[in-house]
Amino acid sequence: MKKILAFLFTFITLSKVYADSLIVNNKELSTYIQYSQFLLAQGETVIGPIQLLPVGKVDSVLIKPTDKDVKVVGYIIEPTKENWVENLVGKTIAIEGEGRLVRGTVISVKDGYITIDTKNGVVMTTLPVFPNRLSSALKWQDLMAPKLTIKLYSERPASSGINILYPVSGFEWNVIYSAEIQGDKVMLNGFYEIKNNTAVKLTDVALYIKSQDRVVKLYDKTVIEPYTSKLVLIDKFVLNNAKEIKVESKKFLPDGKVAIYKNSTFIGYGNLTKGVLRLP
Repeated sequence: MKKILAFLFTFITLSKVYADSLIVNNKELSTYIQYSQFLLAQGETVIGPIQLLPVGKVDSVLIKPTDKDVKVVGYIIEPTKENWVENLVGKTIAIEGEGRLVRGTVISVKDGYITIDTKNGVVMTTLPVFPNRLSSALKWQDLMAPKLTIKLYSERPASSGINILYPVSGFEWNVIYSAEIQGDKVMLNGFYEIKNNTAVKLTDVALYIKSQDRVVKLYDKTVIEPYTSKLVLIDKFVLNNAKEIKVESKKFLPDGKVAIYKNSTFIGYGNLTKGVLRLP
């Protein structure tokens, strides 16, 4: 007998193994691994809707239960609408203008009209235009998020973790090097730069960078703010001054250009290629 559990779920972001994870590629799509934990009934259980990141590619989702006795039977995706106003359906909003305030849950948006279920009944009105105002308590990230509903089968009642993997756009990493010539020494600094070119804020996420088959873990748990570059120290080196200098390190040192300074003055760019620093 099928058992369908309708329930209120909470995303659980755990430390170490069970944190959400972001694996950032150089230029291509990155990978987001979203972890959630649910109470499952014996038999079939429907969970969701689960909110994904707005920058996720929902046509490429991979669902992996952490319990081998739990199987994915099927799932439904609610993608983000291209017209952002259509994403208001099911959300609580307020419309202000012309001396009145309408607040309630959006039933539909169609042909320039919006239908709202208010405490005084259903109201249909035209979509607001300036100077009228449409507002919501939801953040952009919540308003524009696609959603996923999953049907799972479990051999027994259990608390089970689910990893949801999907590509995300708008993230990339680079490397930034700078070197200062001080007499017969060269002081070299290296940083991984993680760029977030989106309006999405990630909180308590494990952060990795990926280069071909190499994956480097930077944080167990960190925050990535919207439209920012996050710099993470690779290492600092004190080297003997020469035109070509071998840099010994156990850390991953990607190839990149190096900003060169001498006597606190920028003198040009060198490069670090295959672990060899070349000065201008």
